[in-house]
Amino acid sequence: MEKGINSKRKWIILAILAAAGGIIYELPYLRYTYYKPLIEGLGLTNAEFGASMSMYGIIAMIFYLPGGWLADRFSHRKLIAFSLVGTGLGGFYLSTWPSYMGTMILFGFWGITTILTFWATMLKAVSMLGDESEQGRLFSFCEGGRGIVTSVVALSTLALFNALGGLTENFSYILWVYSTVCVLVGVAAWFLMADNKPEQQVGANVLKDIIVILKMPITWILAVVIFSIYTTYTSSSYLTPYMTDVFGLSAVAAGVVATLRSHIFRPVAGGFAGAISKKVGSSIPVMQGVILVAVISLLVMLLAPVSNGLVFVISAVTVLIGFLIFMLRGLYFAPVGEVGTPVSLMGAAVGLISTIAFASDTFNFILLGNILDKNPGVAGYKYIFMYMIGLFVVAFIGLAVLSRVVKKVKAADLSK
Repeated sequence: MEKGINSKRKWIILAILAAAGGIIYELPYLRYTYYKPLIEGLGLTNAEFGASMSMYGIIAMIFYLPGGWLADRFSHRKLIAFSLVGTGLGGFYLSTWPSYMGTMILFGFWGITTILTFWATMLKAVSMLGDESEQGRLFSFCEGGRGIVTSVVALSTLALFNALGGLTENFSYILWVYSTVCVLVGVAAWFLMADNKPEQQVGANVLKDIIVILKMPITWILAVVIFSIYTTYTSSSYLTPYMTDVFGLSAVAAGVVATLRSHIFRPVAGGFAGAISKKVGSSIPVMQGVILVAVISLLVMLLAPVSNGLVFVISAVTVLIGFLIFMLRGLYFAPVGEVGTPVSLMGAAVGLISTIAFASDTFNFILLGNILDKNPGVAGYKYIFMYMIGLFVVAFIGLAVLSRVVKKVKAADLSK
């Protein structure tokens, strides 16, 4: 835990980190909510618009690891403030409807401000707010806070855009709102966060740090666990078309279910996971229990017959699956701190783990799209549910191995 920070200051900083983690990714991923007004405003083809996101993804994958190196060596306050203000200014630039080349450059820039200078820094800053016993609580409350911020801003901007007539020419106002909030949170970070100082001297040799991290078993085990959980998260986006394509739910009704699953219950899931983790004293057994419930829920989806009488039940199960996945998301980086990773290497560990853990972004949607194309109707979705169950099983086994590693580390510490 960072020295000189009292309990009140700690929760203020955690609130800022949650707000930062919630708002900073809204602008790069705004296409998921406002695809049509964005592509129309920019005057791009679907392929060109997709290329901008590919640019963002490529830059992100390149900078996860060096971002961890930065987090170990520079002020978290300054890095996070720069990231938020930079991302917000990029949003104002987007509201001018730049050319295709300008859009590509902007999304490449966002890859720097949201990954290189932000991602590992945010995670390390959260971890440093408490000792090993508090990691699950801190990360889950941060995830819950992110959910609150995204929900409030998303619902507010939807209401505003509707009041403006839903016209593309008025969409700049929506971009201004997101950009302004981003900049304001950055200013708050600059004035309210503490200037952390490494507990021990760190060297400039990033290759040496990488080698040390590569030799740590937790790096590979946790990377596999998070990869599996994160991939089930991205795969869960197909629960919505399953309800419309197979059960015949209207787009509006499916949207309500998706909103409950992805926004409304996200902060509740984070807080719930944090409370349980605090009581148990470790995030690992909590995640294992959540995975077991998630697998049972997916088995219900897999085995339930297609019937109009089951629409409400299946809808409720999809919401439960979303709730469980957000519980896992709130906890899956906590073991980095629980296993006693040196503070001087925590950023590097998070960066390397993230590079592996989020690699499925490069192929998962293509894979699942092909599954649905080759297996139309209910069959394709059944294969996706089996795929998600398999990923959860891998995560459960990884957590069991990770639990043994944590016990060995703690036993070694006690014997010293």
